[in-house]
Amino acid sequence: MRSKPESALPAEALRGELERLGLAPAEAGPLAERLARLSRELTEREYRALLEGVALGQRAVRAPARSPELSRMLEDFACELQKLDEGLRLLTAFLSRLREQTLEPATTLH
Repeated sequence: MRSKPESALPAEALRGELERLGLAPAEAGPLAERLARLSRELTEREYRALLEGVALGQRAVRAPARSPELSRMLEDFACELQKLDEGLRLLTAFLSRLREQTLEPATTLH
């Protein structure tokens, strides 16, 4: 039989749990309202997993993006790799043509 977590019904208790897991009060309030309805039929273990998953998801959304400088450096590095790739393709094509020319039988010019 499923046991309801004691704090699953009141949104205030849910809000406190979310804040304890690291969510800002402004984010925890609206989430607690929605989760209160969802959590009524969950076991204690499912309830805890739900709260932790929500907290992790919210932290991921709030995580700062890469710095502009790092992004620019990575873009520059990608451009340099593309140039190296193009150079390698040119050398490969040149060597292929050179190989084809040297493998043809020599013709006499007199």
